[in-house]
Amino acid sequence: MRVAGPCRSRILDAGCGTGRVAIRLAELGYECVGVDLDASMLGEARRNAPETTWIEADLAGLTGTNDFDLVVAAGNVIPLLAPGTEPAAIHALTAALRPGGLLVTGFGLDAAHLPVPPTIDLATYDTWCETTGLTLEHRFATWDATPFDDDGYAVSIHRRTW
Repeated sequence: MRVAGPCRSRILDAGCGTGRVAIRLAELGYECVGVDLDASMLGEARRNAPETTWIEADLAGLTGTNDFDLVVAAGNVIPLLAPGTEPAAIHALTAALRPGGLLVTGFGLDAAHLPVPPTIDLATYDTWCETTGLTLEHRFATWDATPFDDDGYAVSIHRRTW
């Protein structure tokens, strides 16, 4: 994995919405690309950061080029995918990673942490990741690395092993 400092690391913000995460990471010196299916949200992202690459695409149909060091899917992206497309989306996100790259996701596991009824559990999510060549490295309860307590929200870090 090519990580010699922020400016040399490429990050894909999957399900980027209005670009909040990608914009902040770009401010910190990372090369970011945002992808989302919602044209209106991407319009806002483009207005806020016209120099960033924004792609309108369905994550399940995304074609990867194995050139990202990190793919981040924050804000309940995975459980908000169209039902039945989740394994294809995980496969596409894995394909976007360089060997050794990381997929970092954060999503709610119960009604208190999701805007819709829960659709997946961690065991199912981990199986999808494993079948695409990802290995779980860490799991936290928050984005600031609070230890995972199985209390409704999970931030998972998986590494591409091939």
